[in-house]
Amino acid sequence: MAKDDKDKKKPTTTSEKSEEELHGVVLGDSFDRRFAPITLDKPRTLLPLVNIPLLDYTLELLASSGVQSIFVLCCAHADQIKKYIDGSRWSSLPGVKVTPIVAQGCKSTGDALRTIFSMNIIQNDFVLISGDVVSNMNLSNALKVHNARRQQDKSNIMTMVFKQASPSHRTRSKQDDIVVGYDRNTLQLACYENTPKKLKVALSTDLFQKHPSIQLRYDLIDCHIDICSPEVLALFNDNFDFEDLRKEFIHDIMQSDVLDYKLSTYILQGEYAARVKDLRTYHSVSKDIIHRWTFPMVPDNNFMCNTSYTLSRQMIYKERHVTLRSDCSIGEETVIGKNTTIGDKSSVSHSIVGRNVKIGNNVRINGAYIWDNVVIEDNTTITSSVICDNAVIGSHVTISRGSIISVGVKIGDNVFIEPFTKITAVEEPDGGENNEFGDEPTSPMTVGANGLGWRWTLKQNPWNELVPMTEEEIAALDYIEEDDNVAIDSSDEDTDTEVQPGGGKSSGGGSSKDTDLAKFKREVARTIKRGIAENHPMETIILEINGLKYAYDKDFMDCASASLPVILEVPNRASMTQKDFVAALKSRIQSYSKILEKYLSEVDIQVDFIFKIQDYCDENDDIKKVVHFVLHELYNTNVLEEEAILSWAEELEGDKEASEEDLQYLKQCSQLIEWLRSAEEEEEDDDEDEEYEDDDEEESGSESEESESD
Repeated sequence: MAKDDKDKKKPTTTSEKSEEELHGVVLGDSFDRRFAPITLDKPRTLLPLVNIPLLDYTLELLASSGVQSIFVLCCAHADQIKKYIDGSRWSSLPGVKVTPIVAQGCKSTGDALRTIFSMNIIQNDFVLISGDVVSNMNLSNALKVHNARRQQDKSNIMTMVFKQASPSHRTRSKQDDIVVGYDRNTLQLACYENTPKKLKVALSTDLFQKHPSIQLRYDLIDCHIDICSPEVLALFNDNFDFEDLRKEFIHDIMQSDVLDYKLSTYILQGEYAARVKDLRTYHSVSKDIIHRWTFPMVPDNNFMCNTSYTLSRQMIYKERHVTLRSDCSIGEETVIGKNTTIGDKSSVSHSIVGRNVKIGNNVRINGAYIWDNVVIEDNTTITSSVICDNAVIGSHVTISRGSIISVGVKIGDNVFIEPFTKITAVEEPDGGENNEFGDEPTSPMTVGANGLGWRWTLKQNPWNELVPMTEEEIAALDYIEEDDNVAIDSSDEDTDTEVQPGGGKSSGGGSSKDTDLAKFKREVARTIKRGIAENHPMETIILEINGLKYAYDKDFMDCASASLPVILEVPNRASMTQKDFVAALKSRIQSYSKILEKYLSEVDIQVDFIFKIQDYCDENDDIKKVVHFVLHELYNTNVLEEEAILSWAEELEGDKEASEEDLQYLKQCSQLIEWLRSAEEEEEDDDEDEEYEDDDEEESGSESEESESD
């Protein structure tokens, strides 16, 4: 046999087969609680979207785009996801292998990607996608563009998919208020800023110098579909402090002077893609599916092969074996699953009703989501709410707009549920005051006689609701903002340019409340406290703070001022004498001064930091009383230089508008300042003596040379 024939008939090895396969990695956990309390019982990826689990939409996108091997990373409720995949068509679909990976210890996207890396199952470029994405895009086009970029330049390690849509588009989550900047010619990503609570975003002028052809856009939605090279996994493995792909990894890559990697963009126009991130987008994407924006993934196409929907006029979808009693009314934009019964004189409109639902007589349902196996008794009204699997709603019940009746909850007869009420059947956990249940765990006033359920208080922003809230409703529910208890520093650098999402740009000052800095300070404090509790080396704590610095785009002063309160925090202060407190404070400064020293290498920054200490003392009387000791100890541990302390003192002394309180700090530190000044004068005298001696030596040396020449 000829050699060429032998080569043709040579069998393909496992490794070669793996090289040819296109892999997909699905993040089966969102690592947030935006669908709580529902996700106490059920993972987000299995929540029904128009009566089909969210995960099926994501897997269908990958399978239809030619992805042959799909890994689904399961964290919370991993057993439910694995059981669903094993029992669905995905377990035996020809040409596609779906493998669930159980990783219950993962707490973030970074942990998930490090788990994938450790398994050594990805050798080629792969598609990374969130398990709650709905899209009819042709991924093969994006893959071709990514591969072409990689062949041209191997430093292109990731292509991010964006969808063009107006800033007010219904599928744009209120938490995704992103400004994207990219090179007009290469489409290389140059800027990714997500500032949902700010009217402006500050951009450094260096960005425009580095990318002179940059295009800034506020009309793009991040689809959370990324085509990645294996280097992405390796970078996450090398940087254990990376937790979030968007907040940390992307910012670090774009701003790093060491890592020579590039991120690119791929922009959809005309194709559909959206992520179900919260209740608002859940509602919006459901309506888009009903109105067929996601074709071919629409109910009557029965793409999952286990449904039997048909489409009628007014966008009414019904499965087989639906029983409609006489005089009941089915309005527009309604979906009804099989084996569902709707009683006499009942009406259902603008709603999605699951399978095996029993709806009694004279029931009114409008704008609601009724999941599987729900029972609704006679004379009940449900408006713009979610009723989850196996819930039972009694007779003469009114469930007001924005409410969630979670899995297995039972509402007794004659109960009125206030707007935006959340009720769960999960029992209140032990732990006392800091849980997220209401004050009355089992209240008959909430679920009625013979009811079952606990009121759940969601500590989140009002935009995470099924329907919009009025200002009065927000005030009545006393929503808790994430950053209410964190001090905010709203100063901006003069060199920044502020871009307003609403249009236009302005220069410098006058920024709004800087919630980004508040989050950064909170994360730094948590990092240091965790490091102290777990006895981590200083180098490890500093490395983690550096990761936060790059993730939140902060400077050295931000790192130092965020670290200061934790370092000066002495446990059990109330039980200490003043002498013991000072001793404990000295011990903490000596133990953790390396953190401050890392970020205060320049005198000018040290001067500014002393003013930060002064501001901190204004809010903390214990430290204010010993501020002279704090400065002295920071000097002894090489955090502050002599020149910095004296410059601070000179600035205060020369400030004619300085307050009495400011001058009090000078008075407290007067002994330290005089000592440093006298030491400086002695040093100058010593220098002058040395210079005089050097001059004498030079003169005597020149005289001896002259005498020798004579």
